[in-house]
Amino acid sequence: MEVIGKQLEEFEEIRIDEILEKKEIFSSLRLFKCILGLNQTESKVFGYIMKNNDVSTTELTEKLQMDRSSIQRAVQNLSDLKIIHRKSKSMKNYVEEKQLENVNKKGYVYVYNAANMESIKKEFRMLLDKWYESMINYIKNLDTLCECCDIKFEQC
Repeated sequence: MEVIGKQLEEFEEIRIDEILEKKEIFSSLRLFKCILGLNQTESKVFGYIMKNNDVSTTELTEKLQMDRSSIQRAVQNLSDLKIIHRKSKSMKNYVEEKQLENVNKKGYVYVYNAANMESIKKEFRMLLDKWYESMINYIKNLDTLCECCDIKFEQC
């Protein structure tokens, strides 16, 4: 308990704006991994899509310098989590919007956009609350859980 108390005291002394500025504790990658269970590739893809509109898998492979199959798995997982949305767009509109040159303007391309930031924040909060509640229940039942490991505690 001393360790937790000391950490809380240290945390109270730190200004949150300094933490965010330095990103020492809460980086986006850590947040996405902790709350959503995203791996590094999914976190990078999600971060890029959050900052850019109508992103194709080709754009992601070029900007993030990753292979196409990894990008496709990442966008599928993010789409399954409902934090990004896929839509079809004509190549002509896509090429004009992205100001691309020497690209075939026929056909369609799938593009991805992040969900509304407020809905993402709401989902983060819901998942964090759920995790918090599960940890409270774990602590309440700690004596029972330890007994299964042949560790007996005396009642205080």
